[in-house]
Amino acid sequence: MSEFSEKMGMAAGNNFKNGYNCCEAIVETFRKEAGVDISDNAFRLCSGFGGGIGHARDLCGAVTGCIMVINTLIGRDKPADKPLAEIYPVTLEFHERFEKEFGSCKCGDLMKFEFNTRDHFINCIKLVNKVAQFLALFLEEKGYIKA
Repeated sequence: MSEFSEKMGMAAGNNFKNGYNCCEAIVETFRKEAGVDISDNAFRLCSGFGGGIGHARDLCGAVTGCIMVINTLIGRDKPADKPLAEIYPVTLEFHERFEKEFGSCKCGDLMKFEFNTRDHFINCIKLVNKVAQFLALFLEEKGYIKA
């Protein structure tokens, strides 16, 4: 764990505690604390991904936020910019590492409690903290962010 990853974890947990959903907490942390250039308009794309896509307990919103951050750093604006073959391996690697580290990418597996309960908030504050740390280490390792 690095000083940068610890900082990202604390900030993301605090963002969740302050009312951001899991996806928003991750993205807000990396745009405000790490300078990832995500506009307010683009940030709004995060809103429906909390709770595994609108409380469906499907793909974890924090994972979605991580992929949004990664794509902001390595993605493309139009097909001519770069082939998807340069992007997909990175996001697949992150997904596979996440699944190995946390056991699943599904909200329902990572968060067993009823939404909007004390147990839910405690679980997700801790999870968002760990996920932000995990993303920070991944980005540092890949050289996409200099801490």
